[in-house]
Amino acid sequence: MYDKETLFRKRHLAQKLHFEQHLNKSEIARRLGVTWSFVHKWTKDPKVQITDRRGWPKGKRRTHTKREEERLIVIRSELEERDFFYGAGKIIDEYERKFPSEPQLNRSYVNRVISQHFPMSKRKSLKAVKEQNYPFEAITSLGSIQEEADFLGKKYIHGQTAPIHFFTRVYKKPFTLRLIHRVPDQGTETILDTFTQDWKAFPLPDVLSIDNGFGFTAAGSGKRYISSFIQYLLQLGVTPLFIAPKKPWMNGAVEGTHSVFARKVWNKFHFSNLEEIDETVAQFQEAYRQYAKTPEFLSGRSLEQSFSWKDVIRQPFQPEEGMQVYLIRLVENRIQEDRELPTIQLFQDMVELDRVYLNQYVLVMLDIFNEQVKIHIQPDGKELQLIAQKDFSIGFAKMKY
Repeated sequence: MYDKETLFRKRHLAQKLHFEQHLNKSEIARRLGVTWSFVHKWTKDPKVQITDRRGWPKGKRRTHTKREEERLIVIRSELEERDFFYGAGKIIDEYERKFPSEPQLNRSYVNRVISQHFPMSKRKSLKAVKEQNYPFEAITSLGSIQEEADFLGKKYIHGQTAPIHFFTRVYKKPFTLRLIHRVPDQGTETILDTFTQDWKAFPLPDVLSIDNGFGFTAAGSGKRYISSFIQYLLQLGVTPLFIAPKKPWMNGAVEGTHSVFARKVWNKFHFSNLEEIDETVAQFQEAYRQYAKTPEFLSGRSLEQSFSWKDVIRQPFQPEEGMQVYLIRLVENRIQEDRELPTIQLFQDMVELDRVYLNQYVLVMLDIFNEQVKIHIQPDGKELQLIAQKDFSIGFAKMKY
């Protein structure tokens, strides 16, 4: 039994040997190792072109029809009415289900039709941040399992004055999994509850990317204080990665999920109670999981069902070798003692850097055990370069229970 590519090749050779070299069919069958009927089938007519299931000659550009375009527009509109997600892959699947005998459509053509008839706002260009040496490669290499987390802005439903809070988490590497929870508030205890419960069912990440919100940093503790939440992560073997202040695009997976959630759930439906919200959010998450083709089994370490974050928080924090916190920072001018200095902000304290790094992104590694900061830059996607190393004494905030 020959594979598809070998069959195509033998069909072409059969035609060439018969019509160009004028060999008889028995000789062609002997040379190619195929049956006489195989040669006979593909040498009946010199005008017959070899095609595969695509329905047009292999090696030639596909010519699409107006009817195909119209069908795609109808399918896209139908999917938008009944489904949360309707990307090119799902449109192609629906097209093949409806028209199984028609030639296959390629993804680039479908994307071209959809972008023409259903235009969407363009994403922010990353050209500028690349020119500012944003450390894409270094961040990717920090851990095998990476996760982002953040709160969605406060939402309200008709007839209720109390805000509704959503906490979103996205595993972005090595698999895609989006988790959206309706939570009572945006406090540290809620964050700890949510993470702990989820990490009993899903893998602990190597790296957790978060912003500088109070719930994560407990910024009221004072300068150079490590919050109880950060301590909790470190004791679980999770490395915190703080994105730069006022740069939400750095948590692009979470921000993208918020955008999709707003467009496909919150702005699309009218909710009258919390039960309706929870049911729709559950449906949305399942649809997202299927759309992203998230594996059923996710490998990695998880917490025991009996695990309690309070038991960890109550114990005195003991720094260990290898405990690290990473921060992405943009070097900016700040006024200090009537002077304008290029600095970065680390746990409510300022660290001055050389002016040559002004308006550049740096990756800061805080060594918890040795109380040092190492500041790196990654120019043009090259290896990280150490540009500063400083002692950085720290304190540890404590939650009381």
